[in-house]
Amino acid sequence: MTQLIIYRGSDTITLPSTSTTCYIYQIGSGQIKGEGLINLNDSRRLNQLAEEIRDDYSIWVYSLNELFLESGLTTDKLSLFFLTDLSCKRAEFFDTFDCVCNLLLIREKLRGVELTNARLIGVESQFALAFRSMFPATILEIEKRTQPKIRPVRRLVSDILYLFRVVAVVIVNTLIHANGVSKRYAPRTFFSIYPQMFSKEGIETKYGDYPDTDDNFAVSILTDGMHQKTSIVNYVVWCRAAESKGYKVIDRYLALSDVSSGLYWAGKLWRFFINKNDQVYEFKNIDISGLIKTELLFSISRVMRLCVLKGALRRFLESHRTNELLYYPCEYPLGRMVSWISSSLESTLLRTGFQMSIASNRRLEQFLAPGEASTKAPFLKQAPIPDRVLAEDATAASIYRYSGYKNVEVMDKIYRYAYLEGVNLQKNRSSHLIAPGLHDGAIILEHLRKEIATNTAINYLVKPHPRADNTYLTQWSEIENLIISTQSIGALLSLVSHVYVTYSSVGVEASRLGLDVTVINIPGRVNTSPLANVRD
Repeated sequence: MTQLIIYRGSDTITLPSTSTTCYIYQIGSGQIKGEGLINLNDSRRLNQLAEEIRDDYSIWVYSLNELFLESGLTTDKLSLFFLTDLSCKRAEFFDTFDCVCNLLLIREKLRGVELTNARLIGVESQFALAFRSMFPATILEIEKRTQPKIRPVRRLVSDILYLFRVVAVVIVNTLIHANGVSKRYAPRTFFSIYPQMFSKEGIETKYGDYPDTDDNFAVSILTDGMHQKTSIVNYVVWCRAAESKGYKVIDRYLALSDVSSGLYWAGKLWRFFINKNDQVYEFKNIDISGLIKTELLFSISRVMRLCVLKGALRRFLESHRTNELLYYPCEYPLGRMVSWISSSLESTLLRTGFQMSIASNRRLEQFLAPGEASTKAPFLKQAPIPDRVLAEDATAASIYRYSGYKNVEVMDKIYRYAYLEGVNLQKNRSSHLIAPGLHDGAIILEHLRKEIATNTAINYLVKPHPRADNTYLTQWSEIENLIISTQSIGALLSLVSHVYVTYSSVGVEASRLGLDVTVINIPGRVNTSPLANVRD
């Protein structure tokens, strides 16, 4: 009898002794302890697999556009598929790609083994479905099944509240006059999100000092309600603050007709989702239907909201002339919407995509299928991309070119790293920095729990990601040598000698400064950091 135990969690579980051959596979920071266990986890091989199947997965995802075309989900020469998170392969939101890589690794490690039964602990039903499709003859037990984070009712309620906020913004816009004067023409216009992407000093964190005084900022406050959430009170405050700085607020151009557009497409998208409920999605003979349906469910919200926001963007661009429009993230749904809408304007407009974050051979968002990208409409069978891309370094530039992006240039300097010039390194050996990414804070701390408890002479400074759900930090408040810091990353890097990351770009920044960097591979998670070594 041969058994496999797959455990996803953060706690440690202990198994009783048994004469059965028992393989284990861990996903997350939790551990399985016991005698005679055969661990199948192999972080390096997992990352290698991710690179090996990346292109096949991109081609497979691209093929799903046909379902949208067959269902008539097109508007203004665009297939709405290209505005979905599914199309953009948002691996930081969804576990689909990680699950596929995990299952392929398990199958590879168990080649030639007759698996009698398997216990899946702490996984979602979508993962269990995929596992069963790979091992149909194996007796399957599921324990502590976790509930899916994305649920239809929750998404529907959230979308309704978003539409109400849009209506409220339209009303508010009629009641408050523009605060300040904004140019009707600018040589260059920079698209951004206000105030999320601006520092306390009023500097746009990605563009830095790249904009000139003659250039203009076009900012969105409401956005799609996912990149940034705001109340109506905050909208008024932030709108007046942005306009006082001379920025143009795109949300000022929202209209009630945009709400009608959102409702129309919400209806069509929900009908499509229900009609495709029995659709089977297989990749490399793995049934990932449950995982893909979760991505589609979330994408309904994204697409509906972008169909609301597109009207305001179009009106703004039509009333404000510019020679060049710069924006990010061009690989994500919001950026693709900007590429799509701006492509319908004057042909002389240069649309420049600005690299937002790190690129690596395992970060799927930058990768497209061969022939998938296009700078010109129609975008029914091709995704909208900018006319050119400003990449941060040669490695990122090669990835963009490989994926079909046009006119890729390397920046003269990385503007979001400009703050590193002012970092005065102290390299204090008794201070280490932990820099979680957007979604891995709890996991990285659990992974370091033993080290933190052992090295009591070292102060571990945690800088939470500013846009993450950081409620997990309350569980660590009693640990004396773990300090939750509100200081800037620049200030923290000047204090420490060592930095811990998983995929956060802070690791790259620390490496540029010559600090020691430990890249943590979380079991069962593909590491997207360019610092992660995946080759022998």
